Amino acid sequence: MSLLRKNSMAQIIMVLMIILGTLIGSHNTLAGMRKSAALVFTTGARGDGIGIQSDLRERSSAAYNMVVIARKYLPEENSLMQNVLKTRTSLDAASSVKDKALTDRLLETAVRDLHDVLNGMALSEKDAVYAQGQYTAFRSGGDRISHDPYNKVAESFNKSLSGFPAGFLGGLTGVKPLDLYE
Repeated sequence: MSLLRKNSMAQIIMVLMIILGTLIGSHNTLAGMRKSAALVFTTGARGDGIGIQSDLRERSSAAYNMVVIARKYLPEENSLMQNVLKTRTSLDAASSVKDKALTDRLLETAVRDLHDVLNGMALSEKDAVYAQGQYTAFRSGGDRISHDPYNKVAESFNKSLSGFPAGFLGGLTGVKPLDLYE
């Protein structure tokens, strides 16, 4: 009888260890896949540092440079300049992919509005060329973002995570889908 109890306990322990091992292994694998996919946002698909995050930094810089030009022609309290500065600060502070996408869209509108006003003003030739160059750089960053592979990589991960058994095991171990940049 005591041998049967020892055997049953050993079997229960073995089953629990198999379940625990499966959960830990699944979590590590899925979390690693998620981390690799998420890194594309910051380091790019080739790991060269050219990803959406670097394009956002360039857009933020170009937006600021447009404000520098605008300060020569508009009062400091101008709402268009202040909107660009405030939105740029929000973009730099945004931590999630969703928040960065939303704030970047707001910055797009703010920069376009400032550009339109500057375009209608009598800027010096040097300032006009510089402002247009910064606006072109800003828009180029947006174009690169629209062609960045991050969303495809994130969608692929999310599709893998939604399948069986990954979806079930991911849910049990806390591995979440990635947000898309949209």
